[in-house]
Amino acid sequence: MVNTFDAPRQEDLVVLLDSVPHPAADAAEPFIVASDRRVILTYPIAESDFERFGPFDPDDDPFCAVLFADTVFHRLGPPGDADLMIHPLAAQGLSGYSVHEVVNSSLCAEIAAVPAGSTSIAAAAPARRHFVITFLESTFECVASDYTVIGVFGAGEIASREAFALVR
Repeated sequence: MVNTFDAPRQEDLVVLLDSVPHPAADAAEPFIVASDRRVILTYPIAESDFERFGPFDPDDDPFCAVLFADTVFHRLGPPGDADLMIHPLAAQGLSGYSVHEVVNSSLCAEIAAVPAGSTSIAAAAPARRHFVITFLESTFECVASDYTVIGVFGAGEIASREAFALVR
């Protein structure tokens, strides 16, 4: 079983992804829509990203939707911002309200080591990337082949509707 809270190996390198909107610090929690191999995460974006990903109307509450393709692992849960220091990648630079990729991920290596005959995980897409997004009350982790920002929308309801439509 894959355990993301095992101590990271020395090769884990946390890199900030600036091409994805940062999560808002004081807003609603993220929302996941998932199928067998696709995960779409929607969340409110930080006000500091409104200009970069806008424009938005004053009444808007901007949310983004991010698609993770060929997902072999995902989770949403603790730790949140207040206790992010307990996450094994905190010492490698994991920061609050940010989107990260873990280069040379020990989690990806652990998943790749699962024998092909024992699970469908080993037969998944050959390129695996480890993504981590930190929120107020939780952390999202995912191992997938890639990510795509499918849109930044004026409201969470619109982002969720788009997520449901695209996960099929």
